[in-house]
Amino acid sequence: MVKQEGNPSRLKETSKVQPLVVVVGLGVSGQAACRWGLRQGYRVLGTDLSRDSRIQTVAATLEAEGVSVRLGEHRLEDFAGADLVVVSPGVPLDTKVLAEARRRGIPVIGELEWAWRSLRVPTVAVTGTNGKTTTTELVGALLQRAGLKVFVGGNIGTPLSGWLAEHGQERADGAALDAALDWCVLEVSSFQLDSAPSFAPDLGIVLNVTQDHLDRYPDFEAYAASKFSMFQKNPAVSQTAVINADDPVCRRWASSLNVPTLFFSRHDASAHAFTDGRTLTAVARDGTGRRFDLSRWALRGTHNLENLMAASLAGLHCGIDPGVIQETIDTFRPSPHRMEWLGSVNGVGFINDSKGTNVGAVMKALESCTQPVVLLLGGRSKKTDFRDLEPLCAQKVRAVVGFGETGTQAAAELSSCVPTVVVNDLEEAFQEAVVRARSGDVVLLSPACASFDQYPNYAARGDHFRALFQRHAEKAAEGGLGVCPRTFFSADAGRVA
Repeated sequence: MVKQEGNPSRLKETSKVQPLVVVVGLGVSGQAACRWGLRQGYRVLGTDLSRDSRIQTVAATLEAEGVSVRLGEHRLEDFAGADLVVVSPGVPLDTKVLAEARRRGIPVIGELEWAWRSLRVPTVAVTGTNGKTTTTELVGALLQRAGLKVFVGGNIGTPLSGWLAEHGQERADGAALDAALDWCVLEVSSFQLDSAPSFAPDLGIVLNVTQDHLDRYPDFEAYAASKFSMFQKNPAVSQTAVINADDPVCRRWASSLNVPTLFFSRHDASAHAFTDGRTLTAVARDGTGRRFDLSRWALRGTHNLENLMAASLAGLHCGIDPGVIQETIDTFRPSPHRMEWLGSVNGVGFINDSKGTNVGAVMKALESCTQPVVLLLGGRSKKTDFRDLEPLCAQKVRAVVGFGETGTQAAAELSSCVPTVVVNDLEEAFQEAVVRARSGDVVLLSPACASFDQYPNYAARGDHFRALFQRHAEKAAEGGLGVCPRTFFSADAGRVA
């Protein structure tokens, strides 16, 4: 497939020797965008509202590389001479300086969009409220096991512009990039899609759409529309959609797509991919059905079967041999912080699902638990309703421990169906859970919230929970209590933003 030759959305040439690019937000994506701008020969100004020690270190590094940095404020005068503004996913698009830049006719796009305009290799993009990371890693593993050169990143790991910055400046014919890559597999968030007007992957996967980020969108429909915005943008790209037929929102939106659509389902055996939990059947490009054995599939939870169906359909559509798909099913192992089994102490298990940053993710986590649960909820609110958890809490949860900024809200909204308690932070929540849990129970950190009230990211929160468990296990061992070895399984519950 030929991608975006002569893309009309590409930044227009100006008379300046070095056009100015302003990068707003200096997180991982913003830093990558700065380096991509330098690699292309632009003058780059990076700006961030923070002045904390972490961003000071980032600023010093970028300045040493040639980026001008402004911290603590976004100044309108810094944007006045910009030829392009590149915005990081975490920065709201209605920010005053961005609105003013658009009013002045300055293009405002996201890091994903800017990098995408220089990419001319086949691309798989994975989005959805939950399961994006596992599915992205699965698709990448399938292609890599087949011996292909694959970049896996985007909203996980390395941003696309970061990969481009490391692999040289784009040549006019794209040959330098094409030689380094056979496929690009990207996890993409709604925030990234909102600022990516021409992003149109060859294969787009939508796993599910449940309530999330309602602190950023005017309503749920706007959030759902963002997820499906990667289709029908670029007539030069022949797209295919892979959609969850069991998700009612996905099914409704799929009916309006004008691209070939492949459905996966746990309930409809006529879908392009179907599983009964023991085997998975998927339709290959030639129309023949392929059956895969799931006896060695290591990831826990029915939602991970959905992730696997989506990835298997993508693999077959990309021309991967069924034998390679079976080998990947047999050997794939999960990443941390996604239903990560830490071990058990005195008969109580501990699961780190810090990646569970929305209510839908917690639902999937609870559905995968067969033992009574002491559930740790809290963090920074996304303005979702904890009461959606009531049926599962009444069925599976012994107690809810609320912590952080939304701990009180979580406890209040679930108090009618389960005993609740509110504490200040994760360490207090862990101790409270230990007191309340009984032998045979599971203590589950699946917080349904962002981590930013007390941690820089979900991984730091998960690392803290793991450290608390390790300390608890060590004390228990000293006291002669039973401590089971640590093993891992996963039930990916999605990625923030």
